[in-house]
Amino acid sequence: MSTRDQNILEAVRSLAKDDEALNKLEGLIGDLSSKVTNLQNQLELLESAIRHDYDSILITELDLEKPGPIIVYVNEGFTRMTGYTKDEVLGKTPRILQGPKTDRAVLDRLKRRLIEGQAFFGHTINYRKDGSEFINQWDIHPLMNEKGEVTHWVSYQRDVTEKRDSAKALFNTDFDELLKRKEEFKLKFIREEGSKSYSCKYLNEAFEEITGLEKSVILDKGIDNAVHTEDLTLVESALEKAFNGKTVTETFRYRSSSGDFISVLQSFKPVFDEDGKQVESVKSVAKLELKEI
Repeated sequence: MSTRDQNILEAVRSLAKDDEALNKLEGLIGDLSSKVTNLQNQLELLESAIRHDYDSILITELDLEKPGPIIVYVNEGFTRMTGYTKDEVLGKTPRILQGPKTDRAVLDRLKRRLIEGQAFFGHTINYRKDGSEFINQWDIHPLMNEKGEVTHWVSYQRDVTEKRDSAKALFNTDFDELLKRKEEFKLKFIREEGSKSYSCKYLNEAFEEITGLEKSVILDKGIDNAVHTEDLTLVESALEKAFNGKTVTETFRYRSSSGDFISVLQSFKPVFDEDGKQVESVKSVAKLELKEI
């Protein structure tokens, strides 16, 4: 029994009115001590499992507004990737990794997704402690308590710089241009007259090359037959905003012929009439998120 538990027992003995009450209280304390010990052992096992994980793991508090989100945990993978020690980052914010080339549009999308309580997958340029650049790929998920309330964010991070450089060497071309040319597809939407329903009237061949699905899946049956069911509300919201004259960019998951889902960054841009007043249609470009190669 720990010194803490012994001290508690001594305090209980001094307050107990009789032997029966004392025995009950001692039994209760013994049970609680055993449960605490088991919980501590489980936490130590979990800590051991993720401490040595090759990838970076970072956990922050819930509040996204400055000075948050506050870092409450990083594993050794984070130190290997960034050069920052645990003591140097606890109590600080992941913004310490940002710099001149960090993509603000990606950060804005990240914040919107987290505010909505949604997971996020993306990448941008971050900076190590020594100032060197690397491409950081995030996979961020909410952590919830027993009531289903989001309490923290856990971020699984990976340095994909070498994979991007390898792709440049392999194809002997610019990787960004390669992505633009072969890893995006285009769509055009119109709104059915007299209703709020939308239909896709144009979809280029790149959709079939990327997903393995036929264009008829969307052109004949609707975009909801190709997009992950959890993302349909986001698609509808983006289309509604675009038909109201706003340009919107969101991340969605499209189904592929293999049964898996492909993450894409999709923009929706209104097309106005000759007078620049009425939105006639919406053009959309869906570009693949950076993939491992």
